[in-house]
Amino acid sequence: MKKLLSLLLVCAMVLSLGVLAMAADVELDPEKVVDFDRESPVTDWEGDWVLVGAYIGEDFADENDIDVNGLIEVPEGAVKMTVTAILDGSATGSDAGVMVDQAAYYHAHVYDMEAKVSFAEDITDDEATLRLPWDGWLFEVRGENDGDFNMGVGKLSKVSAEDKSLYFNAVTGIDSEEIADESMKYVGMNKDGQLIVCYCEENLVKKDVEVSFGYIFARADAE
Repeated sequence: MKKLLSLLLVCAMVLSLGVLAMAADVELDPEKVVDFDRESPVTDWEGDWVLVGAYIGEDFADENDIDVNGLIEVPEGAVKMTVTAILDGSATGSDAGVMVDQAAYYHAHVYDMEAKVSFAEDITDDEATLRLPWDGWLFEVRGENDGDFNMGVGKLSKVSAEDKSLYFNAVTGIDSEEIADESMKYVGMNKDGQLIVCYCEENLVKKDVEVSFGYIFARADAE
């Protein structure tokens, strides 16, 4: 109960001050953390990231009797992630690339994303793997080797972890069966250059809708 009251006090401070200094001294604005950059390419996501905050949407919290919403503080060093953009190998041996439009027989060189996620020892020794295939993003094909690919928010095809919410309850100190029952579903960069890994009840790839819950990562070299 004491822990919950402390968490509620933090959230009240967020609402009153508007900006919260999270782990690694990164300032996060609750109005901006889930404002996605729809033109951010996956190649800009590559590198090492550290968790600097968590987020729960107001509607999701209300629907599931969760007492807190908005930005949530996380322990420093709780979660780390390494992101790699991998040239799709389904067309190995072909200079043309992947067939991105079968009807027109158009090809293009496109990327898949893989992320390795590790956790502090007091959370779990499990290492998660996230995969996002090239067609998990919205894409537009204009012609042979011509189109828009791998930009904006993408939908994960695989979350390889015992806890597919990526241990959200253990990391944040929140106790929610509804969160534990869900799997992280989307990845995207916000307009402040932070990487968001989240669950959303609606299709976040196609439109801006409220994020149900998620993690906020900043570049490790920005600490």
